[in-house]
Amino acid sequence: MTAVELRGGLPGWVLRGAVGLQGLAIAAVLYAEGVTVAPLGLYVVLIGVTAAIPASAAVALVIAYPAVAIVVVGGAPVRPAVLALVALLHLLHLTCAYAALIPTRSRIHPKALRTPALRYLAVQGGVLVLAVVVLLLPGGRTAAAVEVIGLVCAAGLVVGAVALMRRGG
Repeated sequence: MTAVELRGGLPGWVLRGAVGLQGLAIAAVLYAEGVTVAPLGLYVVLIGVTAAIPASAAVALVIAYPAVAIVVVGGAPVRPAVLALVALLHLLHLTCAYAALIPTRSRIHPKALRTPALRYLAVQGGVLVLAVVVLLLPGGRTAAAVEVIGLVCAAGLVVGAVALMRRGG
C-alpha cells in the first residue's frame, strides 16, 4: 500500500460557505419558478442560520421549505426545476452533514470528499433514470389491480429497508 501525501487542504469554514452558496442557488430556482420575494427573504434568513449552525434544526426547514413552495406554486411534477431542486437539496443535505462534523478551524482535504461525491452522483443518476421512466409512463387512469399491486410492492420495499437497517446493512 502506498502512502498518500496530503497537502494543506481547505479550511473547514469553506463547507459552511458552500452551504450558503447552495442555498442561494436553491432560492434562485424557487424565484425562477414564481415564488414571491417575501417567502424567499425568509428562506435566505434560514440559509444564513443553516450556514452558521449546520447541525441545527434549520437544516430540516431549509430542505422542506422548497418542497412546500414548489407544490404551492404548482405545475408539472416532473420538470427541470424540480429535478434541479432534488439535486441541489441532496447536495445541500450532504454538505450540511459534513459541515456539522468538521470544525471551522480544521482542514479538509478534497480527496476525503471523493467517495461521498461518487455516491452522490450514483444516487442522482438513479433519480434521473426514475424521472425518465415516470415521463415515459402513459397517463390516464390506472386499473385498480395495478394500484393494489403497486401499494403492496411499495410496502414490501419499506419492510425490506427497515429489516436491512435493523440488521446493520
